[in-house]
Amino acid sequence: MTTTPVTCPSCFQEFEVPAPWPDETPCDVDYDCEVCCRPMRIWFELDDGEVTGTASGLGD
Repeated sequence: MTTTPVTCPSCFQEFEVPAPWPDETPCDVDYDCEVCCRPMRIWFELDDGEVTGTASGLGD
């Protein structure tokens, strides 16, 4: 399984999350921060053949 780093928009801690397969991008998922447990949305997209994730708060 491939992972990608994301930074929590609430506590600003970086951690790794499982990445979807490249053919499943772009997509977004709801996810709880592994450090502070606050909900966020992670947007996954393909960037130069690599899946990247960008996190935002649910109210953003």
